Amino acid sequence: MNEQSEPGGDPPPVSAVQERIAEAVTPLDHTETLPVGAAIGRPLAEPVTARRALPHYDRVSTDGFAVRAAATSDADPEQPVRLEIAGRTEADPDRGTGGDDGAAVPVDDGATVPVDASVAVPVDDGAPLPDGADAVVASDAVEDGSPDRITVSNPVAAGAGVRAAGSDFEGGETVLAAGRRLRPSDPALCVAVGRTRVEAVQRPTVGIVPTGERLVEGDPAPGEVVETDGRTLSALVERWGGKVTYRDAVDTDPHALRAAVERDLTRDFLVTTGGTGRGSTDRIDDVLGGLGDVRVRNVALEPGGTAGFAVVRERPVVVLPGDPVGCLVAAVTLLGPAVTRLAGRDAPSTPTTDGRLASDIGSERGVRTVVPVAVGRDGGDGETEAIDDSAIEAGDDDAIEATVDPLATPATATQATVARADGWVGIPASVDGRAADETVTVADWETQP
Repeated sequence: MNEQSEPGGDPPPVSAVQERIAEAVTPLDHTETLPVGAAIGRPLAEPVTARRALPHYDRVSTDGFAVRAAATSDADPEQPVRLEIAGRTEADPDRGTGGDDGAAVPVDDGATVPVDASVAVPVDDGAPLPDGADAVVASDAVEDGSPDRITVSNPVAAGAGVRAAGSDFEGGETVLAAGRRLRPSDPALCVAVGRTRVEAVQRPTVGIVPTGERLVEGDPAPGEVVETDGRTLSALVERWGGKVTYRDAVDTDPHALRAAVERDLTRDFLVTTGGTGRGSTDRIDDVLGGLGDVRVRNVALEPGGTAGFAVVRERPVVVLPGDPVGCLVAAVTLLGPAVTRLAGRDAPSTPTTDGRLASDIGSERGVRTVVPVAVGRDGGDGETEAIDDSAIEAGDDDAIEATVDPLATPATATQATVARADGWVGIPASVDGRAADETVTVADWETQP
């Protein structure tokens, strides 16, 4: 059943429209092979498996001395164990011997510890563990003394100070599961296990078509309006995981609108702005209805209530109002969840903060109302001040109690209001506004989570 409001009828609630859109949007299954650094933010289409173990050798994890753990088993502060330092026995000819047989201990550049368990080999963090050793005594656990030997007062266990080969991942083991959204730190892991390219889900292509008979791209003459909605939507869609094709504004002539819509049906998703009112030039619903199925006309949302949704030749089309504030509100509410679903991502995450409302916010029951607000701190004299970052860092709850100041009503909000706003307060359709001093949640749509 189509969620459409008839003349004089109530528009469908936001949740119902979101569900209708979700029913028509299927996550993409197209994939592509990318350099791992270029796939950040994309869901993995296939698991990443290790081509080699990590670490791929027994790796020293602290500066110190490689030893056989058994050689330190009897060490205690009263009777410490002393071990010869391999390769340094000739530094003091007067001392005479290196190993028990009186000969210097062969080192082979630190790669081999002799069978003689009385030897310690100097090693640095990250170096291969010398053959024959199974532990490392950290430098700060060794008593200062002779340059030719170390004194160990406490036993070390086998494996101490060592990251064994394959202790993080064995060769062939799954490192990152399919479906994981690649994080900025993941390419380092992939490269470490020998994977420089990954199979990722393609970004959905989204066509953005602004419509309006007086929209221009350059300097406007009287009566003309600079097209701005498309730029806002392009930035948001890219953040949500889409790949944007942003078109020049299209005139409201039905033939021009039809051609513009048909041109972008090659995209995975289509968004139009403008032409959603009831004026003589508001024709986008008629055009979409002639090409496909208009499933939503209007939504119980203010501002942005003239938004809609259609499906044309199996392509979902979100219709947004041309008013910049209404367009933004409807895009965050309806378009964001749709694009992230199509891209195989979780719904957009928005940073929030709670605060005390400085004045009443009115709203109509049955309509979700969204209001731009400023967030500050009550200075105690009726004035709102910016919150001091040092108070936040110190955890001073009294000092950082947020005051939420409505900047405009949905009917009076402008682009200038949006620029001044710290966030948005949503009033559920089930209530008649919010009263001063109530605690409300402010959503910051502009900040990248």
